Amino acid sequence: MRPLQIAMIGAGRMGQAHARVLAGLAECRVVRVVDTLAQNAERVAAELGAEPSTHLEDAFRPDVDAVIITTPTPTHAEVVEAAAGAGKAIFVEKPIAESLEAGRQVVAAVERAGVPCQVGFQRRYDPAYVRARELIEGGVLGRLEGIRLVGRDPYLPRLEFLKTSGGLLVDMGIHDLDSARFLVGEVAEVYATGGALAEPGLAQHGLFDTAVATLRFEGGAVGTLEVALRTAYGYDIRCEVLGERGRIHIERDRRPDLTLYDERGGNFDRPRNFEQRFAEAYTAEMVAFARNLHAGRPLYPDVRDAWYSLRLAKAAQHALETKQVVRVREYGGEL
Repeated sequence: MRPLQIAMIGAGRMGQAHARVLAGLAECRVVRVVDTLAQNAERVAAELGAEPSTHLEDAFRPDVDAVIITTPTPTHAEVVEAAAGAGKAIFVEKPIAESLEAGRQVVAAVERAGVPCQVGFQRRYDPAYVRARELIEGGVLGRLEGIRLVGRDPYLPRLEFLKTSGGLLVDMGIHDLDSARFLVGEVAEVYATGGALAEPGLAQHGLFDTAVATLRFEGGAVGTLEVALRTAYGYDIRCEVLGERGRIHIERDRRPDLTLYDERGGNFDRPRNFEQRFAEAYTAEMVAFARNLHAGRPLYPDVRDAWYSLRLAKAAQHALETKQVVRVREYGGEL
């Protein structure tokens, strides 16, 4: 199977994370790395044996089969539309766009061009989440009654990033909210509250570093989501689905599965970041991207699916900022 010839657009933190995955995949070959900062493009390109560039159009040359887009969120719509217009297969990090209207334009552009496009909700490829969905669809839990989601990052991002990220429940919480849709179904109503607890100065910018959202699903289940931007103990991701017949619990609390017992008691290392916790998932989603393109199979999740996760995240962020219960369908409408 000929390796998929890839151009990476964006060589920042997420681009570098994907580059580390791509370097070990026989299914893919990165031929070009594009970033507005020449030093970023040159560093990542050197690691991959690729050509660096600061010009977006270089990502759309004839030798490129597909592009991987990890640019800042406000640029996603423009870059995806350009890639679709160039006829390239697309992988874009979440969210698909900064706003719901821009997201609609992305969906329209991708479907008009007829190009395959996958959005980076990597938890859908994590073995535990995949198995949980299989069990739920197989009826192991019976009627679903609830879900509890926890997402806590180990440290605060830069203020400049937070100002353009779309808000706590859009930038970070969207992964958990997408997981809620993936496992339980569509959300009818959302309410949220929160504050600037780790860094009180964020409040003057209208920003939150801590939030709790409550969810009521269309199927009747209820749920909670806790999101925070600072922990003292590492990256904390948990998911618990409750049903009439039992419970599924997803949590990776240690890395590796080893506990040292000494005079302090039991102690162990935890995942420190998203790359460590979801290493298998990041690899699996890239392998799926390449293999599904080669086989002509649909990519998953696609831009339509991703738009509905963006709609839920935007509704949750609106609830957080207004202290109102938000009806999700009424807030964002439909595609």
